[in-house]
Amino acid sequence: MTNEKITYKIKINKSFDEQDLSNGLYIAVIHATRIPPHIGMISDKSYHSLSIKGQDINVPIAALIKNTNIRKIPTLFIKIKSHPTFSAIYLREHFITNVQQFDRVDVGVATCLSPIKLFFEEVYGIPMKNVNFLYELLPLLESEGLIEAISSIHIEEKTYQLPVYTNKEINAGIELVRKEFNS
Repeated sequence: MTNEKITYKIKINKSFDEQDLSNGLYIAVIHATRIPPHIGMISDKSYHSLSIKGQDINVPIAALIKNTNIRKIPTLFIKIKSHPTFSAIYLREHFITNVQQFDRVDVGVATCLSPIKLFFEEVYGIPMKNVNFLYELLPLLESEGLIEAISSIHIEEKTYQLPVYTNKEINAGIELVRKEFNS
């Protein structure tokens, strides 16, 4: 898909409550105002993602929230409707397996979206072939009726416009973070 200026606005329809994150499945959009933002999943009381550093698996929610609050990181929490068949424990283990298919985020190899795409394709049966960006994933999940609620911290707007970015900007972001990480 070419990057015509696609816009996707998110309606933040729930007040943030850390306790809510203990139940259910969430997409966490960290640094939501940055290009590109970072995304991971919260399932069964823990956070998991693929990053420049490697695989972030079973990070306690409290640690994620504490870091987000200390650094005042704009973050969205997108609750995904419960799966009709699979338990939270199964979903967590399945997503961890998806993260473990990649060593780390790397230019031309994988982004933080890669394990999330695998997860939704395998568990929910949603084709992800044409999904390359968060602003393409979320409208697709919404059209499938999978987005239940959205809350945020350190974002003031009630309707939030997701940043639109290109693969070139993702690669530049990866290189920038890699340099910061290695220095």
